[in-house]
Amino acid sequence: METYSLGQRAAAETLGTALLVLVGPGSVVATLALAGDAKPAITGADLLGISFAFGLIIAAVVYALGKVSGCHINPAVTFSLALTKRFPWREVPAYWAAQVLGAVIGAFAIWAVFAHQAIDLGMGMTSFNSDTTSWAAAIVAEGLGTFMLMFAILGIVDGRSPSELAGLVIGGAVVAIIMVIGPITGASLNPARAFGPELVSAIGGGATHWGQLIPVYVLPGLVGSGLAAYLYDYLAEPRKVQRPVKTAVSSDDRVAVTH
Repeated sequence: METYSLGQRAAAETLGTALLVLVGPGSVVATLALAGDAKPAITGADLLGISFAFGLIIAAVVYALGKVSGCHINPAVTFSLALTKRFPWREVPAYWAAQVLGAVIGAFAIWAVFAHQAIDLGMGMTSFNSDTTSWAAAIVAEGLGTFMLMFAILGIVDGRSPSELAGLVIGGAVVAIIMVIGPITGASLNPARAFGPELVSAIGGGATHWGQLIPVYVLPGLVGSGLAAYLYDYLAEPRKVQRPVKTAVSSDDRVAVTH
């Protein structure tokens, strides 16, 4: 069975998260740039396109990097895997640091591609309008969205599932969730994805929503993903293995699942 050093796996997490942020939030900036002064700036068709941008890049990095690091590219995923003994707690800080770094790099890449227009158009940040959406609704939306994502991940990486479909199932789940949650909170579903564009927007002198970050885009995701993992274990009683995504995306039939 192939093994990778923590440094290699952290680098893969950094790269994967950077690509996610560049393409995902970057697609929001691109959509707004194309919309110009049109009202509404983002239509239902635009939301579908943005959803597919997120889903397709996630599918791509799962297949490309899953064999190396498990392709968590999301602190909430790493947290729930560690919480249910699928991933060692001692490696969580390295994965979280790599994911946050990757998100910041991806956000800087958006700035590099779109120049200051990216800052003016909001960097693809996630936020909600407290005049039309209550804090409770936003918290529940992000928690449920991350819950659904984590449940889908655990379902497809279970050794009894058709694991060769992991990228498509996870990416497809993201598309579906964004279509529902996106109009409410922007559907971050990922604390690192929320943080990166926020930080770069602040550096560039753009708008920020720091007050929403922890209570809406960090804590609900951690809680939602953790609950999904515990519920999945209760319902399906899967075999608990380290880095299940790594096994799921490997095409090598000789790779054995170890306890």
